[in-house]
Amino acid sequence: MDSIGISTHLETGEPVYLRPIGRRDRAREVEVISRLSPHSRYLRFFTGAATIPDHVIDQLVNTDGYNHIAWGALELNLPGAPLMGVVRAIRKGNSREADLALAVLDAHHGKGLARLLLEAVVDQARSVGITRLTAETLHENAPARRLFKAIGGKAAGSGGVVVTYGFDAATVAERLAEMPGGKPMQDLRAGLALMQPLPRVA
Repeated sequence: MDSIGISTHLETGEPVYLRPIGRRDRAREVEVISRLSPHSRYLRFFTGAATIPDHVIDQLVNTDGYNHIAWGALELNLPGAPLMGVVRAIRKGNSREADLALAVLDAHHGKGLARLLLEAVVDQARSVGITRLTAETLHENAPARRLFKAIGGKAAGSGGVVVTYGFDAATVAERLAEMPGGKPMQDLRAGLALMQPLPRVA
């Protein structure tokens, strides 16, 4: 593993490596999408297709740490350290607002990975001037809606199939700080403090 990342163990004991991801992780992005269940792919991408078009994969890995921030959790127990989950924030034009998206493999739900990755992405987003976040999820995705509400998300309307949440980035950081995270969150926050300012990713 490179030096631009944070090693910790989940509460389940699994070793995990958290770091910014980019173009070098293209194969990992393709693999993690293929490992999502059809239902999880539908909830994340609004399609159950097993493969995502190349141009979409290109967009997912075209990160720069400023306009497109993405953090992944690498599974150290498996060969090649595949991704367990990814959270990203993509700036809207030249504004201080970004779109937020997250996906965690079904096998790793309920382990606190989404909170860890959100903490990292929001920390970096705030450091580059992003103050507002928006996220879309399907109305049927109750776990995502619960998480978005817990971190301060406000739903814009409630009658459609897709629900859009708006967030104040500072409020998200405060809400995450109030949630129990145990040793993994302590390790992440200590690592983030040492990594400031975070480098841009190629």
